[in-house]
Amino acid sequence: MNILFVGGTAHTLAAAAQSTASPALWYITRAAAVSAYLLLTLTVALGILRSLARDLTIRAGWTLDEIHQFLALLTGAFVLLHLGTLVLDPYIPFSLANLIIPVAQPYRSFATDLGVLALYTLAVVLVSSWLRRRMSYRVWRGVHYASFITFFLVTLHGLLAGADAAAPWMHAIYIGSAAAVVFLVFFRILAPAGDKDASSGQTAK
Repeated sequence: MNILFVGGTAHTLAAAAQSTASPALWYITRAAAVSAYLLLTLTVALGILRSLARDLTIRAGWTLDEIHQFLALLTGAFVLLHLGTLVLDPYIPFSLANLIIPVAQPYRSFATDLGVLALYTLAVVLVSSWLRRRMSYRVWRGVHYASFITFFLVTLHGLLAGADAAAPWMHAIYIGSAAAVVFLVFFRILAPAGDKDASSGQTAK
């Protein structure tokens, strides 16, 4: 059964790659997209855990914040790689404008527009992280809630536009990632409140 699954998946990937003008770019595009999604899931999950620890006044090492920020930047890097290979691959005529303006898409317009909107929300979150020292904790935290919108939009974008969206292994990734984030969100909501005043007063200096 496993041999048939792996063989069928390999055949599907090979057939899809051969249908493009550049198989190498196709593989890079898909690998970058899946990697970015997994990194985004880890980033959001770590952000929830860090927020939970802060509100419960649990001391968390500075390394947790560093890992969270590094994963966020790495997510952005893989997103840029995904977008760059889309522009370079001539099979579907994506222009730079298609990747920053949600109109007149050459491929699955609605799904691609969701990806463009996700790019904007991701950019807002990343920029807010860079400007954290100039923002109050409440404002920074409020802006950071956009990360949930990003995760939702990216998930829909992948399901509707991803070349591997119908593959069982990709279904497992989407279901596992969404389940993990939803579980952590509910755990975060239902967790007992800690010293809110202390946490809200932690403004970066």
